[in-house]
Amino acid sequence: MQETRETKDISVFIDESGSITKTKVSQNQYFVIALLFTRDSLKIKRQFRKGIASLLKKPKYKHLMDRDSEIKGSEVSENRKKAIYDRIIRNCGNDFELGIIVMNNDHTTDDFIKNHARTFNYVLQLYLDHCFRHKSKFAKNVHAMNLMIDEQNIATDTRYTLDDYLEQQFTVYHPLCDHFNVEYVDSKQHSMIQLIDFIANTFYRNLEKHDEISKETVEMLMEHVIGGDIFLFPNTHDTKLFL
Repeated sequence: MQETRETKDISVFIDESGSITKTKVSQNQYFVIALLFTRDSLKIKRQFRKGIASLLKKPKYKHLMDRDSEIKGSEVSENRKKAIYDRIIRNCGNDFELGIIVMNNDHTTDDFIKNHARTFNYVLQLYLDHCFRHKSKFAKNVHAMNLMIDEQNIATDTRYTLDDYLEQQFTVYHPLCDHFNVEYVDSKQHSMIQLIDFIANTFYRNLEKHDEISKETVEMLMEHVIGGDIFLFPNTHDTKLFL
């Protein structure tokens, strides 16, 4: 009897921090894409919500939540994020992996970044092909990869290309899974998108702002980054985390 292959779905939550730009590059050198891979998002979501509940005991964060219906990573100090990350890692450390893509605007060309949708699609495809495929514990026997992306940060034209682009690349040309699904969501309604926004901002602060406390939060998170290192684009530059 032929052995059947057990396939599983995986959820991937994606957000970004910084800009794809050639304007004032000395102040906008890095563009960070953060990805969280999991097969148990509900468990992680519960722990993140408990962390946010603790934040809401402070008037500043309660005001932000009342005003905006969410708290952005850029509005929270790394010291306060540390408690949230610690809670998630203690309770869900085996249930997720992170991907961190860092694009250095100093080393890109005007032509390449002219179409932001194309840039985002291509860099994401490179990461999935060269890092996730070979180094992730979730990469084997994937049925569907369900990507959820914050709609506020993604150019409108990307929404009409990424799904087809990834489907073609990874189910036809160089199979990685059986099916891709890409959904663009309002972060106000999705705790997991809020969490990956926190994480993207942590790495951005570390690289761009050299935030001292981010040394601690980045070190915590790096234990769960696929391959144990950030993924650089282009790979000709030698960007180092501020540790």
